[in-house]
Amino acid sequence: MTTPKKADSSQGPTKKVSKREAAFPSEKELFSSLTDSAFEFLETAIDGLLASPKFSTVHFAIAIELFLKARLMREHWSLLLDKPDQGDKAAFFKGEAKTVSPEQALQRLKKIAVVQVPQSSSDIFLKIAQHRNKMVHFVHVGETDDQGREEIVSEQLEGWMALRALLEEWDEFRGYRSRIRHINRKMEGHRGFLQKKFEAKKCELQAHTDAGMHISSCPMCKFQSVKVENSASAIASASCVVCSYRGSEITLTCDDCGAKIRCNSYDGRPDCCPTCDSSISRDQVEEKLNTGEPVTPDNYFDHTPINCPSCTGMGTVVEHYEIYVCTECFSTDSDYGICGHCSEGQLGGVPEDSAFVGCEFCDGSAARYRDD
Repeated sequence: MTTPKKADSSQGPTKKVSKREAAFPSEKELFSSLTDSAFEFLETAIDGLLASPKFSTVHFAIAIELFLKARLMREHWSLLLDKPDQGDKAAFFKGEAKTVSPEQALQRLKKIAVVQVPQSSSDIFLKIAQHRNKMVHFVHVGETDDQGREEIVSEQLEGWMALRALLEEWDEFRGYRSRIRHINRKMEGHRGFLQKKFEAKKCELQAHTDAGMHISSCPMCKFQSVKVENSASAIASASCVVCSYRGSEITLTCDDCGAKIRCNSYDGRPDCCPTCDSSISRDQVEEKLNTGEPVTPDNYFDHTPINCPSCTGMGTVVEHYEIYVCTECFSTDSDYGICGHCSEGQLGGVPEDSAFVGCEFCDGSAARYRDD
């Protein structure tokens, strides 16, 4: 008779799962389900744009919402509930519980999961969600004409670029890289909807070039359609005449080969010089762009670090003549504000009541009054 083997106690006690818990799918399974659905809605949105811009917008917004919920799901399933303190696991896994809105999901990712989503990304996600609500609840005039469709395409391009950056950054989606590339190839088909607009803007772009100014490639729609204004400094304003891209273009000089390096506020700092492959560090960029007063031991305590809400960079903003620029993502603004709670600077300003509500990098004094 064979003697039963004893359990290996070296691996620690085995967690017992109740019959009630076993009836529910695991959080990993639900994460996969949410993510799969998100990709399906994205594909439906892209493929259905021509037939129905309305449903394309609705499906695109749902996809973004599902991706945010999937990431939040990796922290704990209860964070997806509108009211976690009243959570009912059975109701949740049956799909009967009220879940968070995109705005709530973004707030919980930031405040609870400590996952930083750039403000520009949050803005476009919420813009798409609001557009979805208009499509569903109100008559959307012009949604099927060329101009309306072009606006939807520009919005989706911007939304996808922001979403793709997060999906590629978050380790939880590491196993979906091939699907991300697949969606990116499908999104490139959107350029066809903007081709007519690009053709109509060629005279305007030629006039810009004839005036001695530069035209660069758009990081969103990929047309050679970004008008870069002349600037006496290393930073120039840039805007695409085809899609909604607005940003800045930065010109740096390589320390090793002397080549001019052009980069933009959408793609951020390049890792190396495209001519000689020399590495480019943030310290080097800061040295080239910082025209403010140098920080010394004598004025160290008078120096205010300025953070960037666009890329959540801590102390990455420097003064460049009359503007301020983040040396990590190249976001720019003419001003910055100082938080009344944490006393640190923030590019573009802080809320008027920052002492109470905080800024992008702190919770303010209001945090002490919140329920745990």
